[in-house]
Amino acid sequence: MNKKPKGWYKEIVLRPVMSVDGYESYEKLCGLVADAYYASKESELQYNLIANPKESIYITLYTLFQVAQAKCPAYWVAKDLLEALQQSILNVEIDNLNWAMKTGLFMLPKNLILSPEKRSVKAIFWHYDTEKDILFWAATDGDSFFCRRFQVSENLRKFTYTDSEDINPQVVLGFNEYLQSIFLRLILIMECRPELVDEPIKQQKVTVNQGFGKAQAVDLYQPLWIGQEYRLKREDINKGDGSSKKGGTKSPHWRRGFLRNQPYGEGRQQRKLIWIEPVLVMG
Repeated sequence: MNKKPKGWYKEIVLRPVMSVDGYESYEKLCGLVADAYYASKESELQYNLIANPKESIYITLYTLFQVAQAKCPAYWVAKDLLEALQQSILNVEIDNLNWAMKTGLFMLPKNLILSPEKRSVKAIFWHYDTEKDILFWAATDGDSFFCRRFQVSENLRKFTYTDSEDINPQVVLGFNEYLQSIFLRLILIMECRPELVDEPIKQQKVTVNQGFGKAQAVDLYQPLWIGQEYRLKREDINKGDGSSKKGGTKSPHWRRGFLRNQPYGEGRQQRKLIWIEPVLVMG
């Protein structure tokens, strides 16, 4: 594999982003992207995707290559929002998606999504090829990559692969489905709840001193968030009249949320995407 050239980080990112507690380093993940980018040629990747459609390595490399070309645009997903989306049922056809971002990566909070090998999934990278109508995505837990590509307009024709070799493939198959559903939920939230998404023009620069003296000062940028101020909805069913219900208290449980197309307008012929948020019910 070709070594990353000097200055690679500035070359493949729009803006260097400061570290965030509870998340993998953005620079480290961009390093994975750079490894793929500087070791690959786009024409060869495209050829291999056609010649070797079952080789997950080419799906992963192509996804990372495209993310590098787009300069690694990233959003940090807030923990409460991701947990709420995990408790929301997805009921929207994939071909109804309006892609808020065609290429990028979602930075995921640590220890919320675990791979079949019980390692924290750190990020999901993706690229949507608008001309061919194909979605490519890859996710990593720091040791393995999980990936998939599929023709968006032909939802029944799905390609599922993983770079993980030493785990039950049936478990991996289900995990790929789960990761894809999480990814689609995030894309949908960017569409239907834009108030939860930071605007790139508001990304602020911060000067960080990494040592002694002005020579060690570097300019970094604050991360862009999805759902930074979002908080899980909770309901205490015993709160109100001060008395407990007969039969004692129930264990905390989720009242599921929904992402779906809601009919509206004259004759209810139009559709708009809505999110009915989940609620954590406290017994």
